[in-house]
Amino acid sequence: MTAQTQTPPWTTVPLTEDERADFRRRFDARLAKVRAKTADVFAFRDVKAPPYIVNSALYWVFGLDTDTLPEDYVTNPEVMINFQERTYYDQIKEIDDDFVPYLMPWYGTIVTASALGCQIEYFPKQDPAANSRFYPIQTAADVRRMQIADPERDGLMPRVLDYLRLMKQHSFLPVGITDFQGPLTTANQLMGYDKLIYLMHDDPRAMHELMDKVTESLIVWVKRQKEVIGEPLTECIGDQQVYTGDNAGVWFSDDDAVLMSTKTYREFVAPYNSRILKAFGGGCVHYCGNATHHADTFLAMEGLKALNIYNLYNIRSVAELQKKLQDRIALFVCDFTPVDYEAYFDEMLTTLSYRGLVVCSQYSPVVGLLKGGKYDAVQRDLHAGRRAVFEYLQNWFKQR
Repeated sequence: MTAQTQTPPWTTVPLTEDERADFRRRFDARLAKVRAKTADVFAFRDVKAPPYIVNSALYWVFGLDTDTLPEDYVTNPEVMINFQERTYYDQIKEIDDDFVPYLMPWYGTIVTASALGCQIEYFPKQDPAANSRFYPIQTAADVRRMQIADPERDGLMPRVLDYLRLMKQHSFLPVGITDFQGPLTTANQLMGYDKLIYLMHDDPRAMHELMDKVTESLIVWVKRQKEVIGEPLTECIGDQQVYTGDNAGVWFSDDDAVLMSTKTYREFVAPYNSRILKAFGGGCVHYCGNATHHADTFLAMEGLKALNIYNLYNIRSVAELQKKLQDRIALFVCDFTPVDYEAYFDEMLTTLSYRGLVVCSQYSPVVGLLKGGKYDAVQRDLHAGRRAVFEYLQNWFKQR
């Protein structure tokens, strides 16, 4: 292999004993700091500055230059552990933000769907994905035959459990549950958007049965993962790398909420989201985009403590949502760092209340923009970029 196609060494070499000891010292101090700040968030206390994160150390594949990703990232647990630990350590040595690292077995967004019948495809250096030409649930009759997922037997679940055990055994870092797609997203993966929407209108009873079985499978799955990693039902280390701790027991993604009408979402989705949230003492829901039209439904959703929103640079929609949810549901306002980050953060931080707020900037796309560059240049630019964003936020709060 040429130097241009080899995986860069900083992502694959295990931490030395000295690095691990230093990492643990830094981690413990960081956790204590962020735990206190997060308690303020969920108590909706007035603060001079909300917790803020400028993170380029990601467990997922999206946004990374494929040349920087090991070939066997999703097939070799040792490689996954080394990659996550080293990129996290690199991050916290340089950026004193409010990111709390934890390990997470990454198998894309289709672990539960794989256990319920989706076919999984593996593409080189991409997330494992559901075969978009095959849907295991086609009709109401398929829904009736559907069984609750068995974590010890079905799909990718047993492999994820093995990774959880290995991560807990080989690292001092906390271990989180794998990516959690909520009932609506999982149902869409099983049927496809068109058939699912027709089912809602043509056979509401079957639609509710589908959501019921998916929801029960998800609850069983999360409980089994928590049992393996020793995490209490009512605690969760993080929501897409935003620390939550004992303020939330679970998180899940609900990206398709942005596509749903208020009536349909309230009837076919909200009750099942509530069931999951209540099963774990309350939690967080993620979506990308604008779901402000569901504000009243969010307020009525039992157990919803926070929304993790990748707002896609639409600060106005977040401001509108915050006014409706103020002091009742916390907001993790996240996004991939835009090129004009100064204007973006200026708008955000002069528009939003800091009460119940976490600001998270994922600094990953810059790596993808550097394809073809030498690895030392990739790393140098990444360090310079994330530090510039961090220092801008740091100075913003110091000056006010």
